[in-house]
Amino acid sequence: MSIWSSLRGHDEQRDMFRRTIERRRLSQAYLFVGPAGVGKHQFARRLAHALLCLRRGEDPLEPCGQCAGCKPFLAGANPDFLYVGCPEGKREFPIAQLVGPEERRGKEGLCHDISLAPLPGSRKVAIVDDADTMNESSANAFLKTLEEPPDRAILLLIASNLDALLPTIRSRCQLVRFSPLTTEDVQALLLEQDLVQSMEDARFAAELSEGSLFTARQLIEPELRKLRTLLFAQLAKTDFSGLGLSKQLQEGLSEISSDTAEQRRNGQWLIRFAVEFFRTALWQLQAVESSSAPTDPEIAKFAKRLSEQSNAWELLGASIDRAVDASLNIDSNVPVALSLDSLFDDLARLSRRSQPTRSPV
Repeated sequence: MSIWSSLRGHDEQRDMFRRTIERRRLSQAYLFVGPAGVGKHQFARRLAHALLCLRRGEDPLEPCGQCAGCKPFLAGANPDFLYVGCPEGKREFPIAQLVGPEERRGKEGLCHDISLAPLPGSRKVAIVDDADTMNESSANAFLKTLEEPPDRAILLLIASNLDALLPTIRSRCQLVRFSPLTTEDVQALLLEQDLVQSMEDARFAAELSEGSLFTARQLIEPELRKLRTLLFAQLAKTDFSGLGLSKQLQEGLSEISSDTAEQRRNGQWLIRFAVEFFRTALWQLQAVESSSAPTDPEIAKFAKRLSEQSNAWELLGASIDRAVDASLNIDSNVPVALSLDSLFDDLARLSRRSQPTRSPV
C-alpha cells in the first residue's frame, strides 16, 4: 500500500516533488503554506520518509519500508530525521529548540543537529512546524542555517500564516501552497478516522469546515452543536429576546471553553453559525438547490415566513453584515460577551422588522 493512500488531496504538490526528485533539482528549503488542518504536516512527514529511503523503486515518492532508512523512520528513531515545532500551550516558537538552551547555545538544537553528518543515509531532513510562530529572535537565530544549510540537508518549514513570517525567512524558501480540502475529502477523513458516529455528523462538519480537518474536528463537539441548534431555533422565531439569547449562548460557551482564547474561538463559531443561518435562508429564497447547503427545518420555517415580506433581501443582507461586523470586533479583541450582546440585540430588532404589519381594525 502507498504511504500516500491515506492522505487526501494535494496531488499537484506530489507530482511537483516527484518531477523535482527525478530531475535531481531539490531545493534545500521549502515553505509549506496553507490553512490549518489541510494535511501540510502529514504531507511533509511522508515526503521526509521518501527522501530518507535508501532504496526507492521507480516512484521516488514511494519508500521501500524495509531499508536502514525506512525502518528507523517508521519506529521514530531515524537519526537523519529531525522535527521541531511550537510546544503545546505556547504562542511563540522557543529559540532553545533551534539553537539550544542558554548554557548550551550553539551545541544543541535543530541548527546544531542538522549540521552533523547523515547517518545512515546520504542526507538529513528536518521539519520545522509552526514556523509562523517564530518571534524575531528565534527567526534570526534560524536564519543563518537557512542562508547556509548543510549540503546534505533539506528543510521543510510549515506555516498557516504567510504574513507572520519574516521576509528574510520567506525569501530563502521555495514556496509550496496547499489548498483547502474538498468537502468530500473532509467527510471521508472524518469517517475513516472514526471521528464521527454517522454519515450525517460527517456531512455537517465537512460542509462547515472550509476544507480543514482541524476545523471539522471542532465542529463535531456535541456541546457546540447543541448551541447551534439553540441558536437556529431562536433565530427562526417571529420574536425573540436578543439579550436573552446572548445570555444562554454565553452560559454554553463558559461550559465548553477552558480559557479566554477558546471562548473567543467558540464565540466566532456562534457568529459563523448565524451567518450560515441567514445565508442558507437567502439561498432558499433564491430557489437555488445546493447540495453543499446544510438543510435545517428551522431555516426552512424562517425562509418561508420571510418570503412573504417585501423587505426580505434587505433584512437578510443587513443580518449577515451585522454578524460579519461582530466577528471583526472579536478579532479586534472586543470582549466576547459585549460583541454577542450587541449582535443578538441588533438581530432581534431586525427580526421584528420582518413581521407582517397588521392593518388597523
